[in-house]
Amino acid sequence: MPARDKRERDRDFSRSDSGREKRPRGGGIDDDKWKRGEEVGKESDKRPVFGGSDKKDEVENKEEIAKPDYGSSGKLEKSRQIKKNGIVLKHSEPPNAAIPDRRWRIYVFKNDEIISTLHVHRQSCFIIGRESRVADIRTDHLTCSKQHAVIQFKYKSKVDEAGNTITKICPYVMDLKSANGTKLNKQPIEALRYYELLEKDILNFGSSSRDYVILVVDEKEA
Repeated sequence: MPARDKRERDRDFSRSDSGREKRPRGGGIDDDKWKRGEEVGKESDKRPVFGGSDKKDEVENKEEIAKPDYGSSGKLEKSRQIKKNGIVLKHSEPPNAAIPDRRWRIYVFKNDEIISTLHVHRQSCFIIGRESRVADIRTDHLTCSKQHAVIQFKYKSKVDEAGNTITKICPYVMDLKSANGTKLNKQPIEALRYYELLEKDILNFGSSSRDYVILVVDEKEA
């Protein structure tokens, strides 16, 4: 082969070799991408996946779910309400309520004169107030509430000096959150609290001037 043709062939080979893509040298970022070219491409193509959730999101979602409510709906309370002639009573008798075994009386005084005698030994509870459909003892004064107060007989137990338990039936008075209050021996009493009544105690309701005196009648006097 002529020397000239050989030199031209070598030059053509050198040009084609220099046009090839050469692998970068060194340990730089380009070199690392060269080694992991396919993986890097995959990472760049990644897209967020919608609808996924981690444990934290699941816990938060569970907390947002409404819990069952076992509270009272009011229906049970309504079913327990005691009515008389279609009117809900403000008072319900306690478990130790009892019909008295003595002849209790209430003498109603106005201007030092007896105007009425009330027999309060035939039942365990007496509602006092202006509402004629529920009141066992009517009070017509305008300052008295419809269901003003109650006289409740119930058992009372105490231990004597000998250690014996003595049980008897005693009368109590309780104001039913009346507008103008109840007085025992001229002193206001606290609403919704039982006060034991003793013989010769005096009750007043609202601003009425009538005195209601508590007494017990012996068999001979009855």
